[in-house]
Amino acid sequence: MMLSINELNEYLTGCLLLVESLNLNLLNNQIEELESQLSQEDVWSDQARASTLNQDLSKFSQQKTKIDEFQDLLENLQIAFDLEDEIQFTEIFSKVENLKTELENEKFLNGEFDNNTALLAVHPGAGGVDAEDWAAMLTSMYQSFCRKQGLDCNIIHLSVGDEGGVKTATMSIKGPKAYGLLKEEAGVHRLVRISPFNSGKTRETSFALVEVIPDDIYDKVSGPKIDEKDLKWDYFMAGGKGGQSVNTTYSAVRVTHIPTGTTVVCQNERSQVQNKEQALKYLANKLAILEAKKNKELEKELRGEFQSAEWGSQIRNYVLHPYKLVKDTRSGWETTDTDKILLEGDLIDLIWSVKRARQV
Repeated sequence: MMLSINELNEYLTGCLLLVESLNLNLLNNQIEELESQLSQEDVWSDQARASTLNQDLSKFSQQKTKIDEFQDLLENLQIAFDLEDEIQFTEIFSKVENLKTELENEKFLNGEFDNNTALLAVHPGAGGVDAEDWAAMLTSMYQSFCRKQGLDCNIIHLSVGDEGGVKTATMSIKGPKAYGLLKEEAGVHRLVRISPFNSGKTRETSFALVEVIPDDIYDKVSGPKIDEKDLKWDYFMAGGKGGQSVNTTYSAVRVTHIPTGTTVVCQNERSQVQNKEQALKYLANKLAILEAKKNKELEKELRGEFQSAEWGSQIRNYVLHPYKLVKDTRSGWETTDTDKILLEGDLIDLIWSVKRARQV
């Protein structure tokens, strides 16, 4: 498959514009800065910070390697064209296309907080047990997505419904570009199906709200100073998995910041002291996000704003009866393979479609 000279020139121009948009100079500066910090003698006295710096260096170095490889392939593509070597040209063109897709996706993951850990919460809307069961299905879907993408997913709070659904589930999702990948999942998700809880087997519509916020942003954005007298603490038995001691002691905590009404629940640690430490950390993060939303430039990067989980506000529809269809209302992306989405968590193409739609 050989292109004409005009087609090739147009294609190469587009590829070079893509490289330019990835800001290689900034990337090189970031790598140099990280290498400088890691070369300091005292850096490893703080293992957590050193590990973070090392992970960031690895991430940026991998991205630079991809860009360098892409530029080399473009040169080789031009050479194959000049030599009129169709077999070599076709082979190189295929490699360019694959890498081009990866690099195009990188453009959608360069937000202020995209590399942060994501805190993802699922809340059922009105609808009783059907809505709680739908919230449990979404929770499982995101856990499957994390496994598929190699992300570390840890449930930090789980409130189980009386019939096995989920009243609230909050997950901490860590890994490269975790928040960047998941931030567009924030919003109302609508399910249409035959209710398994209704003896009349009627078709029911359920709603659930997904909130997604970045963790650890208080280093970049200062929230209000937390005063102990502004906090209300509640203690209760942890629910869900975690071992006998977790479920028989008042290890779970809920902290409310009275001035803002912001509430955080944490139950994933085995001791009350550890859960209090984590709860304060998450509270500081939420307050920093409230502060960040006052900045118009940062507000658009924070997609976890509250919406009412009801008809007309959904970002995505999942229909299991009378036909099967998952369709995103923002990008128009759809599939009839509902199991692939709900059971396998294969969301990545859907996620890219939303990101591309937002760029238009």
